[in-house]
Amino acid sequence: MRTRTFILTIIIVIIFISCNTGKKNNTSNIEFASQKIAEGVNYLWAIAIADINNDGLQDLVFIDNNSSGGFLGYYKGQKEKGIWEMVKIADEPPTGGTFASGDLETCDMDGDGDIDIIAVKHTGEWDNAAEPADLFWYENPAWQPHFIGTAPNAVKDISVADFNNDKRPDLVVLCFETHNLSIFQHNIDHSFSKRKSMNIANLHEGMDVGDMDGDKFIDIAVNGFCLKNPKGNIMGEWMMETVDRKWHNQRGDWSANATKNFCADLNADGRDEIFISHSERNGYPVSWYLRNETEWIEHIVADSLSSCHTLQVYDFDNDGDLDVLAGVNRGRAVNIGKTEFPVIIFVNDGTDNRWTPIEIEKNGIYNGRVADFEGDGDMDIFRLPDHEASDVYILINQNKK
Repeated sequence: MRTRTFILTIIIVIIFISCNTGKKNNTSNIEFASQKIAEGVNYLWAIAIADINNDGLQDLVFIDNNSSGGFLGYYKGQKEKGIWEMVKIADEPPTGGTFASGDLETCDMDGDGDIDIIAVKHTGEWDNAAEPADLFWYENPAWQPHFIGTAPNAVKDISVADFNNDKRPDLVVLCFETHNLSIFQHNIDHSFSKRKSMNIANLHEGMDVGDMDGDKFIDIAVNGFCLKNPKGNIMGEWMMETVDRKWHNQRGDWSANATKNFCADLNADGRDEIFISHSERNGYPVSWYLRNETEWIEHIVADSLSSCHTLQVYDFDNDGDLDVLAGVNRGRAVNIGKTEFPVIIFVNDGTDNRWTPIEIEKNGIYNGRVADFEGDGDMDIFRLPDHEASDVYILINQNKK
């Protein structure tokens, strides 16, 4: 009897070791193949990923020449290798001028089943960042423009969310010149009204939305702050909590308080955690923050990653756990004396949120986005090597799990 018990114990241990070894080996199987999809682009800062033409493939929506203004268009996704076809949506906004923004969003604004595009009229932040910006949504497929409202100056970030739970998507817009956050409410006739405008010291770049307290109302994460939704009353008081002061107490040149934010429910508890990196400077970590009963607790993904202008949180190895994509903007890193420009997936081990770094690219990424471009069930990556790059790539996930 003792011998049988001993043998059974050995078998259980072997099975346990095999399962855990298999889990660890999965990280070494993360691999991506690079594919060029566009060339000759011009300051492609504002992009969004969506199936614009309803063919089941993800397209790349963009504003051309965001530094000093350009046109609005998209590249049609395709399964075949090669350069994607470019489709121009509008040469200029309906009131003239140019499009320019630090961000771009898409959404089914009118509930008709196809994806519309939210775009920004501006001269470009390199020309005149202080000039007001007009927002429009373009109705798919005829691309009729509809006025949303005016933001006080150049737009850095746009997020779409239903803040009052009326089943219509609202907008929050971040402008860095006056450190302003504006919330536009979507009305029943698909017009918009600006319901909130908040000037918050040191806001610059870095915003996302999520339900951080699990109350079923969408909150806003921005520059190391969390703005708590006043239970759907957009015009009410958005209580502001400090997540971590180091993301908004910086001084110096234009690179101060420039971050990337991403909200995701890492622990599957109905509350979103906040992921933050520094998009311009060196010496800052890649972190995520969990809210307990009294404060936000920092957890480190990477001790330091320079000019981390890409931060995305998705399940890249299809094991059910969220992993972290973080990468260096090559152009900015060179400017501050760096010689390495890694693009890294930090693989979540699924137990205590330890992160195994897997470098998938050595030559940088700017404003990377994640989507299943091929429609094969795994997550691929949009890659622009740096903010001045003229060629565009996607990194195709080779995971066949």
